[in-house]
Amino acid sequence: MSRKLRMAMVGGGKESFIGPFHRRAAQITGRIELVCGAFGSTRHRSFEGGEDLFLARERIYGAYRDMLRKEASLPDDVRPDFVVITAPNNLHYPVAMAALDAGFHVLCEKPLTTSVDEVQNLGRKLDDKQRLIAVAYTYTGYPMIRQAQKLIRDGRLGNIRRVVAECPQGWLALRLETAGNRQAGWRADPRRAGPSGCMADVGAHGAYLTELLTGLQISAVSADMRACVAGRQLEDDGAVLFRLSNGAQGVLWASQVSVGENGGVRIRIFGDKGGLLWELDNPNTLTVHALDGSSEVLRFTEPVTALTATPPAGRTDCLCDALAYIYNQFADGILAFDGKRDPAPIYPSLAEGVRVVAFVDAVVRNTRPENTEKWTQLAM
Repeated sequence: MSRKLRMAMVGGGKESFIGPFHRRAAQITGRIELVCGAFGSTRHRSFEGGEDLFLARERIYGAYRDMLRKEASLPDDVRPDFVVITAPNNLHYPVAMAALDAGFHVLCEKPLTTSVDEVQNLGRKLDDKQRLIAVAYTYTGYPMIRQAQKLIRDGRLGNIRRVVAECPQGWLALRLETAGNRQAGWRADPRRAGPSGCMADVGAHGAYLTELLTGLQISAVSADMRACVAGRQLEDDGAVLFRLSNGAQGVLWASQVSVGENGGVRIRIFGDKGGLLWELDNPNTLTVHALDGSSEVLRFTEPVTALTATPPAGRTDCLCDALAYIYNQFADGILAFDGKRDPAPIYPSLAEGVRVVAFVDAVVRNTRPENTEKWTQLAM
């Protein structure tokens, strides 16, 4: 292709946490440019955010529906190729539906939606509109995650018996949502975050990684969740026992009140021939254990490129480079969709988004006071 792909953004303004990571990731690929956006919850915030990014004023919008309507009417050599959604969770579904209606591909922050009904509707819309959706489950972008997936698929661990996933954070140990912290404000608000707090925000990564690496599906959950901080409406800590489709078992711990933890995701997978460990604090290393007691430490040593998206040691650069891999693969998908190339892009798509929404939904249903069953089946 002789030009860069054009990206529109919803959310991601001045006080956004994730928006800058997405813009940097798109830039790293060298093949995507931001051309327009609706960046804030108010017109003022949106125009402030767009002007800080040096966008032309006529391509900054106070509302996402205005942006989609106007940009869809532009000539093909000007209009965006896809829309990236970095707004709070409650906006993911309506923005994605509207973007598909306007004829754009979509790259959405997780979760894809906040309910099973919404994600099913989105799937039907996607079939009808014949467009692509990617979900920003960033861990796809880590080379050693892909290596671990290959080792497991090749039988290195044998039959999977147990998965242990940890997703701890400590930043919400105090009630920041009442102290003016905007990130805490929407994450602790069920109207904007949805029916789940830490499990949807960080535990979802553990569920995604479990299915991605093992090739198995989580079939049922038994959860224990609570709000540790007094007055908080959504859970900020919890653990989930889960069953996998081959009969294996697992446990997932997610927390945002574990003081001293800063998001050090860790996953261990055990089979009847061996086990492995991957952790975010050592992202280029994969430890594989054998039955004879020996261990092999695998390290990623290829050159850093936008195509391999090798994460460096720094947590911020890690996230940007892993996201860049997803952006790069999604760009390949768009080009293949347009008939210009025939790659085999690898990025979290609708199917993965649906599975994680179903996991969170099952956890929420399992922990309702009226539920008397120990185990709750996933709805799909």
